[in-house]
Amino acid sequence: MIGAHRSDLAQIESYSITWQDEEGKRQTRDLSGVPLQFTDRELGFFCKELIPSGRIIRVQGRDGSRNGAYVVRDCRRDGRGYRITAECADDPSYESPDFQGTDLYEILQINPKADLETINRVFRMMATRFHPDNPETGDEEKFLELKRAHSVLSDPRRRAEYNSYRERRDDGPNPIFENKGFVVGIESEMNRRLGVLALLYNQRRINPDHPGVSLLDLERKIDLPREMLSFSTWYLKAKQLVSVADNCDYTVTADGAEFLEKHASENELLASLINGRGSKNQAEKAPRQPTKDSGEEIVQSTKTDVMLLMSGVIDFEELTAVA
Repeated sequence: MIGAHRSDLAQIESYSITWQDEEGKRQTRDLSGVPLQFTDRELGFFCKELIPSGRIIRVQGRDGSRNGAYVVRDCRRDGRGYRITAECADDPSYESPDFQGTDLYEILQINPKADLETINRVFRMMATRFHPDNPETGDEEKFLELKRAHSVLSDPRRRAEYNSYRERRDDGPNPIFENKGFVVGIESEMNRRLGVLALLYNQRRINPDHPGVSLLDLERKIDLPREMLSFSTWYLKAKQLVSVADNCDYTVTADGAEFLEKHASENELLASLINGRGSKNQAEKAPRQPTKDSGEEIVQSTKTDVMLLMSGVIDFEELTAVA
């Protein structure tokens, strides 16, 4: 929570919050009577529901003293509910949980060397598509994410600061690769293959002029020695999901890209790897049991197909033939 000693701390007790849950459904809670503490950039409150870090919430004060979008920075268990701290969505903190593992260039789907004209043009197109007022493709959370990325990349000073942070961050592995699920256990080899494939996919998507990644860079990004990656890269190459250039750089193939795009929405780990937002415990999460009336039987079956393909029990041709 916000420090009680702060001189700029204010409080209201009549307000509501709105956010999107894990399934994309909008949730609204009237928290009148529950104190909301705030400063110019931050706010804190108690809520019975867990709202994870990085989630965007909209606060509506009854007296109009506190309205706007905020990003949850911290959500901690407190008795029968959670103490939540959030900050203004238009003021990115690069070191915050919401930006760790996130690439602003990927959010806008542009090359890191893109000029200002390209940044503004792409932002206008994507903002129009995801604006909350668009009845067909509106997505408030995605729209605010785009705005925050654009606010940084369109400002030369802030972009230079972000680029410096990005270089420092990219020197280390994605936090998801620090999980033991990439080192030990039956699924560790499958997870490593997914990791390599996702890294190569993102490299080609963001930098199509230079889509290759060296084995040394794969070691650095996945934080594993090449001895533990050699079987993964051999397998992916044999299945024609990746190729190796004359300079020994690895690149994702069309089949590899198609595989990832086909299964990303159905496999939580794969989606996290592609989106670059993995956490240390992501690879350890067990798949949820399918419910009878949600259509998850099909999703669970597809997850099984993913595991069979990446573990070598069936090959890519067999999987696509069955599909």
